Amino acid sequence: MGLYINNGKHPRVYKNKKKIHEPHQKLVRRDYLSDVIDEQYHANVSLLREIHEIKHQFRSQEVVQTNNWDKIVNQLNELRSSNQKHTEYEELIIHLLKTQEELQKQLSEKISKQEEFQTGVLNRLDQQEALTEKIFRQLNHIRSILFERTNYLAEKIDEGYKITSSYVYNLMTGSDQPITFYLMNNKKEEKQK
Repeated sequence: MGLYINNGKHPRVYKNKKKIHEPHQKLVRRDYLSDVIDEQYHANVSLLREIHEIKHQFRSQEVVQTNNWDKIVNQLNELRSSNQKHTEYEELIIHLLKTQEELQKQLSEKISKQEEFQTGVLNRLDQQEALTEKIFRQLNHIRSILFERTNYLAEKIDEGYKITSSYVYNLMTGSDQPITFYLMNNKKEEKQK
């Protein structure tokens, strides 16, 4: 929406007819600590997603193993009933069971490693939050100290100014009256004129 200027009621309002050069921003503040915390948060979210994917793969592998097991059991029943090539099928079944067992071990090792890594990331994130809170408290403490010191210096400058101005006034006029009395008399004289 553009700027509305009411020339009827406010003809003296300034309206710039020149092109405004951009950008106007001269200073940018960045909070690197928040950026680090955001990056760690996103890394944690992606880790959780990967862990869920691995768990899903593990569960689907379990379903496959269960299906394979059922097939093996069915094959065994058929072999017993037919009594043909009995020993070859038994060796094949043993081999399949061993490979399934190895796959299951590998998957459980991967899941345990992922859980350890996620625990480490969560611990680092907790430490980062504690450090952030500590820095925030220290900044608030520094602000309060600066405010107290500034206030103290302002009072001292004001006192010094009063003493110096009274001394100079005393030198110029020879009067022992404070300068505030002189200033009040000057204002009264100006009003009477």
